[in-house]
Amino acid sequence: MVRRADAQKNRAHLLAVARALIHKGDMTPSFNELAKRAGVGVGTVYRHFADHQALWAGLVEEQLVHLEKLVADVGDDRDPWRAFERLFRGAVALEINNPAFAQILAAPRSGAPEIAARLGKLQAAAESIVNRARTAKVVRPDVKAGDLRRLVCGIDLAARAGDDPSAAATRYAEILLAGMRRRDD
Repeated sequence: MVRRADAQKNRAHLLAVARALIHKGDMTPSFNELAKRAGVGVGTVYRHFADHQALWAGLVEEQLVHLEKLVADVGDDRDPWRAFERLFRGAVALEINNPAFAQILAAPRSGAPEIAARLGKLQAAAESIVNRARTAKVVRPDVKAGDLRRLVCGIDLAARAGDDPSAAATRYAEILLAGMRRRDD
């Protein structure tokens, strides 16, 4: 659907305001509050987002595109460990910078069908990358793609508890990667 320039600008503004509210800890901003903070009428919010699922879909669209590109790029990497590591670090970086994306990844199922379908495809691609790393014996044999998703979410949760979430997330990713790497003693 092609949107008029002013409608695109309004949508982008609403998403920016919603992200700001979420960064402040309001993980489910009401449409009335969103409209008030954005300086628009609540009808404008509803014209862009029929419900909270549509708002969440808008909030995570950019990260989903980046994650899809990351998974495709990593899938082409010939080195199984490097591909695994790039996937994990890239997912952590995407999540730590967007609490809305973190919440979507942490949910067992997304309420928005289009997001759920995309996450399903991403999960299958991640499983292929993890399987390749296991087959090459560069990661522990018990590591699964679902584990990566949960660990990325865990890093996000733990890192946000401190003063410098980005630095903490990087450090925690290092620790977990070391723990997932297979060591033949």
